[in-house]
Amino acid sequence: MSTLGDRIAQRLNEVNMSQSELAKRVGVSRGAVYQWIAGLTKNLKSDVAQKTAEALEVSVEWLVTGKGTQSRSNVISLENEETPPDGFVQIPEFKINFGAGSCGEPTFEEIHDAAPATYRAEYFKHKGIKAKNCKRFVVEGDSMEPLILDGDRILVNCAPVDKIIDNHIYVFIYEDTLRVKRLAKLLDGSLLVRSENPSFKDAIISPEDAERFVHIIGEVIERSGSVLK
Repeated sequence: MSTLGDRIAQRLNEVNMSQSELAKRVGVSRGAVYQWIAGLTKNLKSDVAQKTAEALEVSVEWLVTGKGTQSRSNVISLENEETPPDGFVQIPEFKINFGAGSCGEPTFEEIHDAAPATYRAEYFKHKGIKAKNCKRFVVEGDSMEPLILDGDRILVNCAPVDKIIDNHIYVFIYEDTLRVKRLAKLLDGSLLVRSENPSFKDAIISPEDAERFVHIIGEVIERSGSVLK
């Protein structure tokens, strides 16, 4: 059975969070987080456990004991036209319409016959993003399997991307095609494009083409209600 340190280390890796960032969110020292992971601390105080579980987006029971369901759902199900409770926000589903030409500005069209997803407001607060900048899209294709499946819905932070975070997953348009891939910026300014499915080879987009023809829609932060690795 996994230890407390194993579970914390696992989640840090899955959500791409550093020990320093976790310490900052929980309000403890980085040394304290190191002790948790090293197994020098066997138990957490209740308030620290709660804050740690929220930061790592897992249930307190799973974090502390390793039992029960790992996921702490950030999405709830509502009946049609039901008003979301306090502390929740709704994110509609959209489709992307391509702009004219190779680098035309795309537009977003809300899909009104698809029920919006209802998320905990604190989920966005912990991630440091604004819910109003987020949209949901349906994925087509199998290039990101098994992480993201054909037909999955993804939550995307559509705020302007100032800097690509290596190996994070982005939605972008290139060669008149909408893509969902891991991206990395190489030293010469090229973009490394990587699929999760090993059947798809890595691709390199030159600095010139990246500048002229790549339009990044936003970073994928969640898939069908499950936190991304």
